[in-house]
Amino acid sequence: MKALLALVLAALAVAAATAPAGRATNECHGIQRCIHVPGPWVVVPAHGTAQYLLTCPQGRSVVGGLDAQVTSRAVHVSFEGRLGAPVQPGVTTTRYAFFRAASTSGRVQEFQPVLGCIPTQGGGGRSTVSARVSPPGPAAEFRSRIVVVGPAQVRVARVACLSSESLVGSWKAVAFRTKKPPASASAALVHAELVVSGKHVAVTASSTDALSVDAHAIVQAGAVCVT
Repeated sequence: MKALLALVLAALAVAAATAPAGRATNECHGIQRCIHVPGPWVVVPAHGTAQYLLTCPQGRSVVGGLDAQVTSRAVHVSFEGRLGAPVQPGVTTTRYAFFRAASTSGRVQEFQPVLGCIPTQGGGGRSTVSARVSPPGPAAEFRSRIVVVGPAQVRVARVACLSSESLVGSWKAVAFRTKKPPASASAALVHAELVVSGKHVAVTASSTDALSVDAHAIVQAGAVCVT
């Protein structure tokens, strides 16, 4: 397993790539046992940001490689890594990755996060580095819920931190589960509104009747929790 983990260090040292859509992605490059997990196309507002949480399949696996496709090189993608040494799966990553995209484009764009997941028999422990004053607290946990949105529908996605946790952040994302980027007009047909109450995050998603069933629209509600 150590040899396998060593092969993917280079992949984790660089944030998700930002080449135009349609290229071959490299999330499994150099990894012998790798599960390709493509995410949906996530809407990135003009001159704005977007976040999305993508998870490995159920079972014992951790993120070993990451990549992304974008509809414009004006979209820049990164991911949230955990503190620890050495940089490797199970330390820097767990069974999910939290992607961030920032756009300098004046038009709505999309990005597709992609994971390369590797099976592991270990627990994928969490590690932190020490500081001169005190070590940092445990890494934040990212939790999310997704609802499917059809034409002329109103749906609510809800997620919350555990009773032992505090809510320190939240996000919403509109995305489309299609192989190719959706038509730019589709993004305007789905609206999402986020409301935070205590430890709870709720995102109300609504769509017009002009939204196509084939768009496979989804909305994600997310919570960032710490103990």
